[in-house]
Amino acid sequence: RNGGAFEGKSSVESHVWEKAVDDFHDRRVVDNSLERICEQQEREGSRMRQIHLGVLREDPHEDMRLLLENYTVSAIASALRDREDTLQHCANLLSENRLTELSKILRPYEQKYILQRRHTKENMLDFRNGGFDMHVLELLRKSLNRMPRRVSTAHSRRAGVVLPLCNVDGVPCILFEKRSPQLRAHPDEVCLPGGMVSEGGDKSIVQTCLREMEEEIGFAMNAAHVIGVLRCNWGEVHHLVGVAVTPVVCFLGELEKSQLNPNPDEVAECFTVPLQSFLDPGRWVYKKNYAPFFTGGPHIIWGLTGYIVNRFVMDIIDSHDVVFDDV
Repeated sequence: RNGGAFEGKSSVESHVWEKAVDDFHDRRVVDNSLERICEQQEREGSRMRQIHLGVLREDPHEDMRLLLENYTVSAIASALRDREDTLQHCANLLSENRLTELSKILRPYEQKYILQRRHTKENMLDFRNGGFDMHVLELLRKSLNRMPRRVSTAHSRRAGVVLPLCNVDGVPCILFEKRSPQLRAHPDEVCLPGGMVSEGGDKSIVQTCLREMEEEIGFAMNAAHVIGVLRCNWGEVHHLVGVAVTPVVCFLGELEKSQLNPNPDEVAECFTVPLQSFLDPGRWVYKKNYAPFFTGGPHIIWGLTGYIVNRFVMDIIDSHDVVFDDV
């Protein structure tokens, strides 16, 4: 049993899911499912852009995003000048065969030292006190707000989704929906609560997200604690779904099934997945040109939902030392 994870249907019936997709299926069955999903994304034109090796990240688009969002033009220009001075100095040392001095300058740029610097963690996320608490939420808020990013109103189509964090029996989890099979768009797929901005009706993208969540699963708008906006590569998001989507991270508190009342016209079921499962690399499947697939829950999580959750785990959660109960 995955501690704390529950699955609630739109009907009265609800139960605890006990095995993940890649636990109770033969690996060939999972691979076949992934191939069918890839074929569907191919038909819908929602493949990811081709990924190449980069400098700060493997994806060069991600490198550019980090540079543009973290540094001013003057800071980048200064760093470029320093890099050029260093290269010229190294070239002079090499021409004079002063290899010992050259080695001292270049040693910090060896791969092992670069990886050590990149994997230096921030403050600890300690989940041993019963899941998400105020200290953990404050650390997440600071991480999210460190480099705020906004979608321009120039986009003709804007939408927002909630990344709902919650505790289930003291276990930190993320809440998901499975769309109704009767829907015309993306039937029977796993998604996050959210929808299109109501022009003239919603005062902010946050209000859009909270309104849609209440309409879809019945969780009251005023009961959700907004933590911040998740930074994403908007080019990749738009490429996946053709819409400028803003993920808003919220905390729902200690979640009970009685708090949810899914709209059967839109939602077939709700389920939670423990946060710890998303930190297991073996639960993720990466295919070239596609958003990441997560197979560690009762249903495969893919597409935009897989992309957003993966970005949250990699950019926010995994930037900290994370400690869970030894169960």
